Amino acid sequence: MRPSIRWFIVAFVAAAACKGTEPFVPVATTVTVTPGTISFTAVGAAQTLAATVLDQRDNAMPNATVTWSTNNPSVATVGGTGIVTSTGNGSAQITATSGLATGHANVDVAQVSSALLKWNGDGQTGSVGTALPTALTAKLIDGYGSPIAGVAVTWMTITGSLSTPGGTITDGNGLVSANWTLGTTSGSQQATVTGGGETAAFTATANAGPPASVVVQAGDSQRAAQGTPVPVRPAVQVRDQYSNLVAGAAVAFAVDSGGGSVTGANPTTNGSGIATVGSWTVGTGNNTLIATVSGTGPVKFHATGVVPGAPKQLIVTAGNGQTGLIGYALNVPPAVEVVDSEGFPVPNKLVTFAVTGGGGSVTGDTMTTGTSGIATVGSWTVQLGANTLGASIPDAGVTNNPLSFTATGAAPDYDISIRPLTTMSPSRRAVFDSAAAHWERLIYGDVPDIPVNIPGDTLKKYCTGRTTPTLNETIDDIVIYAILDSIDGPGKVLGRAGPCYIRSSGFQPVIGVMFFDTADVASFPFDVVVTHEMGHVIGFGTIWGGRFLNLVVGPTTQGGTDPHFVGPQALAAFDRIGGTGYTAGAKVPVENCCTPGGGSNDAHWREAVFGDELMTSFLGATGVPKPLSVLTVASMGDEGYQVNYAGADAFSLTFAALRAQAGGGQAVPLVDDILRLPIGVVDARGRFVQWVMPR
Repeated sequence: MRPSIRWFIVAFVAAAACKGTEPFVPVATTVTVTPGTISFTAVGAAQTLAATVLDQRDNAMPNATVTWSTNNPSVATVGGTGIVTSTGNGSAQITATSGLATGHANVDVAQVSSALLKWNGDGQTGSVGTALPTALTAKLIDGYGSPIAGVAVTWMTITGSLSTPGGTITDGNGLVSANWTLGTTSGSQQATVTGGGETAAFTATANAGPPASVVVQAGDSQRAAQGTPVPVRPAVQVRDQYSNLVAGAAVAFAVDSGGGSVTGANPTTNGSGIATVGSWTVGTGNNTLIATVSGTGPVKFHATGVVPGAPKQLIVTAGNGQTGLIGYALNVPPAVEVVDSEGFPVPNKLVTFAVTGGGGSVTGDTMTTGTSGIATVGSWTVQLGANTLGASIPDAGVTNNPLSFTATGAAPDYDISIRPLTTMSPSRRAVFDSAAAHWERLIYGDVPDIPVNIPGDTLKKYCTGRTTPTLNETIDDIVIYAILDSIDGPGKVLGRAGPCYIRSSGFQPVIGVMFFDTADVASFPFDVVVTHEMGHVIGFGTIWGGRFLNLVVGPTTQGGTDPHFVGPQALAAFDRIGGTGYTAGAKVPVENCCTPGGGSNDAHWREAVFGDELMTSFLGATGVPKPLSVLTVASMGDEGYQVNYAGADAFSLTFAALRAQAGGGQAVPLVDDILRLPIGVVDARGRFVQWVMPR
């Protein structure tokens, strides 16, 4: 305080004292600011200052008015309550004023880097040896996220090159940039920037450049019988100018000489740069095949088309050692291959098939080998026990001539026991028995017997919803409860069915239930609906999922749009009924849409593909047959049953007639026909293992 001011205050106080009656009036004489020094390492940081005001007697003045100010707002600002906020690097003084008294605090701001951010340009994709379209930009910030300017950085990359036309010093926004030209090796590449003690790493994916060279990868210099495909399919490998493998390159294969033919002539290269022709069937003598890739020179494959010599050996190619249902043809017709002394197939040879034991029969007993040298019997129907079939050609000097096949004929041993829980007429009961007999012709092999003792109230609660007798018996092979009752009135739900208990080994159902709406049984083909729903109880669509057999890939319940059945028997059967021409998605297509609520999804064949097949999600128009195809039978084989393909109804696919929308015409949706019940799992001794809850 200046001496003149202090003299004035003292004189004033003394004069007042002389009067003896005036009260003491405190006046601010000293202001102390704490803390006296603040150091900030980030812009935007804040700290509160406190001001203590003393009067002329050095007593605190708690209610004194204090005003705050800064001498350098570009470094620090201060609010009315003493909150100081850093605004830039440098020094400033904060002043607290009360009356004529003042106090001060010093502020120093020196930003310390906290992170170097990848601001732009990370994760780009480009071709090897080319500049990325977007510059790499990094931002240097302090602990409060404020940019730090004027810091030198260093850019580095192991592959390619970096240029910095804008310099290597962070600008007023803390930004610094570089242009990146990728290196010549395809794959992931990295560039780094370092500054202020911080580092940021940018990545980019370098794709191979355009094709520059093509080489033979497989399938050159082969020999094959004329009119047959070479054993190793010709393949090429494509690289760019830097020798990187090129994926997605179009390759054209074409016969150059020899009169042969190709399939799959226009493949594209895979991730290894390889493209393979579908097949190359050769003519006689010297054959050549050309593979061409745009931007490269063509490559040539060579093969010799051999005229097969005299037959030398018979070889089994299919159908030996099977077991089949007596009175029916085996699932796989026996087939033989006739080859010469070098193993080349011999065409146009008559092969005679004849039953040599067991009393069965054949159709198509005299067949001619095709260009593949293979002849296949029309069918072989077996009888109970051991069966043998001979295949022979009239040529002398042929080994394995005649060739013998063996097969075992089995009696039907799969039993479906129908247990009605509501009154039904003899004609209605006959429909259930007929459906059971139908399925017993298709599934003929025994599955393990299960001894059970399940109280009636448990069956009522978890299976039937009706008063049910206690089930205390050994089940061979499945018990199905049948119920005719009201569900939801005419139309809508016609029937519902599903398994209630399954085996712990193999998951084949052991107990199930079928409900049918009495309001609908006279309005729709009851026999068709019963046969369909019985299939669900046995396992069709109900034990396919991931909790059981994992037979459906891409289910709609997991967000899939093209669910498909992947059992090997069904895949082969799909091709057998015409599925080789299917290109609308993955084989074998499972329902993915169109029924109300989606309740049929993932558990039926796709109506848009299979139309009137029995196990689609729609009931055909009245009078339209609903065949139970070999595809459905084969799918039961994929579930672990012994099945009889020959018991299936005739059915073939006609893709030209695929419906634009499933359920078109007069088809009626089988709405929510699968019961979503808890499924009990029992072991081989009938002991309860767990509940599998519905989804």
